[in-house]
Amino acid sequence: MTGPGEEGQWSSGLCDCFSDCRLCIVTTIPVVNGLSQGQAYTVVDGHEGIIQEPLCGIVVPLVGEFLCTPLLCIQLAMLRNKFHQPPHNIQNSTFCPEIVEDVVCSVLCWWCTLQQIQRHMQSVNAGYKGPVYLFAPDTTNTMNDAKDS
Repeated sequence: MTGPGEEGQWSSGLCDCFSDCRLCIVTTIPVVNGLSQGQAYTVVDGHEGIIQEPLCGIVVPLVGEFLCTPLLCIQLAMLRNKFHQPPHNIQNSTFCPEIVEDVVCSVLCWWCTLQQIQRHMQSVNAGYKGPVYLFAPDTTNTMNDAKDS
């Protein structure tokens, strides 16, 4: 059995929300969290960001945020399911089918599922050259660089 971060597994657990406090805070902000999910969805689809895929990157998250929260859960379950395919090949951690686990995680703990996906994308860089966090750029390196000067 493999643990979090090993090949074929998520880089962090579903409930490791506080391992990245910056992301934890951003994910709780309405509208921003939906657009952040849209960003992740379009990046995993091979686009550079939400501008290249406005329907799944902007329209669905905003409509889901204001009118139909189940729409965000469905999109998140579809996004999580994409990680079971190459290049990630994440294996199911339970005995139930992958899509069932993805739907259950997305419906019962939407915030934790979104954070898990974004932490994984950051750890593997998901073939994306831009910032993984759309609304929470990483500033830790600039702070360390300033200390070294």
